[in-house]
Amino acid sequence: MFKLLRYFSIASLIACSATTAVLWNFYREQAVNQLIESGQHENIAIANVLSNSLWQEHSFLHKSTWLTPEELLKHPDTQKLHETVLKSVRDNSVAKVKIINLNGRVIFSTDNKVVGKYVATSPGFINGRLGKVTTSLKHRHGGEITLNSKTGRRALISSYVPIRHDGPNSEIEGVTEVYSNVTTLVDRIDRAQTQILAVLLFSFGWLYIALFLIVYRGNKILGEQIDEIEAQVSARQLAEVTLQQKMEQLARSNAELEQFAYVASHDLQEPLRKIETFGDRLKTKCSKDLSDRGVEYIDRMQNAAGRMRILIQDLLDFSRVSSKSQPFSPVNLQEIVSGVLSDLETRIEETQSSVIVGHLPTLDADALQMRQLFQNLIGNALKFRRSEEPLKIAINSKSLKIMQNNGKNKDVELCQITVADNGIGFEQKYTDRIFRVFQRLHSRSDYDGTGIGLAVCAKIAERHGGTISAEGILGQGATFIVTFPFQQSEIGNPTCKVAENPS
Repeated sequence: MFKLLRYFSIASLIACSATTAVLWNFYREQAVNQLIESGQHENIAIANVLSNSLWQEHSFLHKSTWLTPEELLKHPDTQKLHETVLKSVRDNSVAKVKIINLNGRVIFSTDNKVVGKYVATSPGFINGRLGKVTTSLKHRHGGEITLNSKTGRRALISSYVPIRHDGPNSEIEGVTEVYSNVTTLVDRIDRAQTQILAVLLFSFGWLYIALFLIVYRGNKILGEQIDEIEAQVSARQLAEVTLQQKMEQLARSNAELEQFAYVASHDLQEPLRKIETFGDRLKTKCSKDLSDRGVEYIDRMQNAAGRMRILIQDLLDFSRVSSKSQPFSPVNLQEIVSGVLSDLETRIEETQSSVIVGHLPTLDADALQMRQLFQNLIGNALKFRRSEEPLKIAINSKSLKIMQNNGKNKDVELCQITVADNGIGFEQKYTDRIFRVFQRLHSRSDYDGTGIGLAVCAKIAERHGGTISAEGILGQGATFIVTFPFQQSEIGNPTCKVAENPS
């Protein structure tokens, strides 16, 4: 089974972790950038104030290039400048101030340790000398001296600001480095970042739980559906195996039926022909030596052999409906019936019968079997006629439309053929019986025949995906109703054999 929960858990963990990390870093980056931008504006303002108010008052700094660090520290104006700077930055977050000349030498700093040192290689100083303001966030640890704090961890914003004495377009005379203490603000960002992380973890946790329950339910439904599908597949495979077995059995049955047909057409009929032949010889050559009873026995023997031959031929015709059938093709029933009537012309004239044929259509069928069907139905009517009244047979057809029950909701057009006569008829309760093999409603002495003709008709109707039924009134006549599809492809696999009694 598809491990949906495992894949969901792994994918959710990766997605939630990645999203949390991205949001967490995005917030910190935005907050730090805003902090640096704000600190830069503040440092620029402080640097401008210091350069404007102190540069002229302490002009010695402008000429201190050749002073040693000790001379700079001992200069009387250095202490005054230091006190002035302290007063200027007392109410803000400035932690350190440096003034650097164009040579890169620190000529003043609130931290005496760096006075006189050179920082010419510093990227911030280089950019400041070129007129660019450079700001960065730095973290300091240990005992570096600042104006507001001497020990512990500190977060400082460092800005290198160009010194222009006579306005923004004047020449650069030096660089001021201002450090602002933003430790409190950075700590606040850290706390907010921690809170955001907690909120994200809490939110994603609940989201994961909710989605997990949904996926768990979906996985359960999916599992049930998979089990159901597997059961259906197993059932279908079993059905296919069963169908294959049935098809093999059918193939064996057809083979046996063909073997039977061969035996019936050759091995069984040959002895019958000899019986009939030798019976004729006995009657012809030995009739003087036989008594009347002997001649009667020979006649009865020949009659029995004749009936046996007809029975075998009818059985052979019944078996050939399936084993010797031809592919379906368009068949003109009008021509088929005309041919049958031509074959039965002598019999029709002898019985003074009349056959009226209406319009018959063309449909997909086996031409030989259609001929056999009509020959059996018309011959059956000629056989079971009433002696006191001339036989009348009417053959007609009409179109029907039915809804095909296979999910396509498509109308199927059928052809209904009726063969009606005014013969002896039959009782309606015997409708199903007359289509069975060897079933007779009359004795052989009254009407000859084997009782197979209508069974052959039913088998032909079944093969063509149609139905056959009969309606009869004793002493008044019978009507046989046969229904076929016009196109065999519209029906699929037929299942009907003999239609139920319409009454």
